[in-house]
Amino acid sequence: DDWARDDAEPSDRHAAPAEESPEAADAPAAPAPSAEGVNDIQSSLQSLELKTNAAAHEDVQMVADEEEEAKRHINLVFIGHVDAGKSTAGGQILFLSGQVDDRTIQKYEKEAKDKSRESWYMAYIMDTNEEERLKGKTVEVGRAHFETENTRFTILDAPGHKSYVPNMISGASQADIGVLVISARKGEFETGYERGGQTREHVLLAKTLGVAKLVVVINKMDEPTVQWSKERYDEIEGKMIPFLRSSGYNVKKG
Repeated sequence: DDWARDDAEPSDRHAAPAEESPEAADAPAAPAPSAEGVNDIQSSLQSLELKTNAAAHEDVQMVADEEEEAKRHINLVFIGHVDAGKSTAGGQILFLSGQVDDRTIQKYEKEAKDKSRESWYMAYIMDTNEEERLKGKTVEVGRAHFETENTRFTILDAPGHKSYVPNMISGASQADIGVLVISARKGEFETGYERGGQTREHVLLAKTLGVAKLVVVINKMDEPTVQWSKERYDEIEGKMIPFLRSSGYNVKKG
């Protein structure tokens, strides 16, 4: 009898599943999203992603701009009599600061050799047009840049020939500091320093145009007529210091 009762009265754990209520059976199924709605969602996500990327780019650009603004900017103008070596000095600075690669220098060396002007190749970095390279004379104001850790420099290479004084004025008027390049070669210093020479005229123009500081470079000391002669250096210094003082510059030996 007990076994019969167990079979006739199943335990609760074998209870039949609950029946679905009539209300649930009658409820309509949730509609599937339309293709247009899916496209709208995708477009919104893409737009959000683009905005996020743009904002990140703006942040990076802002940091770069702030770093650039943190560097002070100085314009240097190279002035002096024709053939003193202004363009070559500027080219050397750019080469030594890594602004010009070895391959470009080799190209300029070959070009200068082909023109029988082997010693001019560094000037080709600043003198970029064919007329300047053929004549060995700067005509337009050359412009180039180099940087140190804290400063961004712009080199302005002014022409030294008296025919191009207006171009020299254009370059000097933009400068914070002047670099007066003087040739120590016998005859060249004298020509530039005599009345009417561009060494004197450029100093006077620089002072008039507001170039408050002037670095004086005595170049070509290795030239055969000089051979690093201290007497020649002292001779040039002895003439230039009084002239610079009379032009309004406070001369300090560096």
